[in-house]
Amino acid sequence: VLGSMFLGCKQEDSVESPELEDIEIKPNVIFAIADDQALDHYIETRGTVQPIDKFPITPRTSGFLKSHKVVDGKQVQQGELLIDIDEAEAQFALLEAKNAYLKAKSEYDFDIQTRQGLGNDARNDDELIRINKGLADAEVRYEKAKLDLSFTKIKAPFSGTVSTKEVVTNGSFMSSGKELGFLINDKRVRVGFEILDSEVALMRIGLTVDVFDKSGNTYVGKVVAISPEIDEEKRTGKAFVEIDNKEGFLKTGMAVEGQIYVRRDEGKARVPREALLERDSRTLLFKLNADEVEWIY
Repeated sequence: VLGSMFLGCKQEDSVESPELEDIEIKPNVIFAIADDQALDHYIETRGTVQPIDKFPITPRTSGFLKSHKVVDGKQVQQGELLIDIDEAEAQFALLEAKNAYLKAKSEYDFDIQTRQGLGNDARNDDELIRINKGLADAEVRYEKAKLDLSFTKIKAPFSGTVSTKEVVTNGSFMSSGKELGFLINDKRVRVGFEILDSEVALMRIGLTVDVFDKSGNTYVGKVVAISPEIDEEKRTGKAFVEIDNKEGFLKTGMAVEGQIYVRRDEGKARVPREALLERDSRTLLFKLNADEVEWIY
């Protein structure tokens, strides 16, 4: 049986392996056509969307809330009431201040008439008389009371959308200085793009910028300002770009990417970046001449 097995093995056809030098390797070559269109140089960067118009909704006086429009996402028009605080206390304070003013004014007028009757010229001492008779202080308190009354209402300085994390209820007590949220107009936004300190010198007002959000939308903006300072830790500066956002796709705080076009070259041959190779620290590419390919530096 063993003899038969060895015999069978000798009768099998042997498969010859080709020599490596006999194998012809044909590279997969893709050709592209060069052109003479303008070549734009740009800096790639990232930034965060911020609204140009952002108004803090913060009461400047205390009181009970009559009505409001502080609801997250609520659209309001310019001039609409955002906050309306009960004005009864402010009206009472205004009346008190007005009465005190009228009393001080009466005493001041009487003093002036008396001085004139005695033949004294009170014009040089007018300011001192106003202070001594309490008229100066009464005028200040009266004007402040009118101002406090105006603080019971906050109107929208522009049309926009309310952004808030607070739950505001009519009838609740509002404390002066409490930030309730913001009114945001994002029809035009600003993006602060970080720029390496080695590239800040390339920045100029008016440069065109292509901006891309994570949804694939593209926007075009212009550089409107350049920060005069460099972040010492990050070693970056900032270029600020304004963008039309009429559709409202760009939201406050959204991260976006940008291409800031810093230079344009014209009158030169343009080839795909993938076609450029490096050999002996020199850049080269392959050029097709009829049926032959040559490399050129």
